[in-house]
Amino acid sequence: MIVKDVELAKDDRASGDGSPMHEMDNDRTPERRDVSLSKRCPQMNVKWDLDRCKITHTLQNDSNITDIIIEKLLAKLQTRQYPKTICPSEIPRAFSKPELTAMGFSDWRDMMPPVRAMLFDMRSKGQVEILQKGEVIPSAMTLEAIHGPIRARLVPSDES
Repeated sequence: MIVKDVELAKDDRASGDGSPMHEMDNDRTPERRDVSLSKRCPQMNVKWDLDRCKITHTLQNDSNITDIIIEKLLAKLQTRQYPKTICPSEIPRAFSKPELTAMGFSDWRDMMPPVRAMLFDMRSKGQVEILQKGEVIPSAMTLEAIHGPIRARLVPSDES
């Protein structure tokens, strides 16, 4: 079991202009954010310490982190009908700063390599297509051979 504690400075809870980090959290107290965070990531045990603005996440093991990311990835892919695509950066950007920190990432950019690797794994299983410059990347091309931005979409179903 991995337990990670994250101390949140007052500045971390707001952007530089003084507005809350997430617009949806404008009217939420930490208790409400606790409920919201637990609903979004049911595999995490989330506790807020209101006095010190401390959030504690208990993860059963690192495979839970992978499950959480894949769940978010599939949910995002399913919101786009073929041939629409997603940018892989949409996945880490969908997590809050405390969620990213609890999973061991300092910011959303640190989560990009695992997200790209998961997409290539899903491609090898025939679940997604990966595109670059609007063209589907051939299956012979590996993650290491790809440089630059990519996009992804679910493989079209055979239903007509």
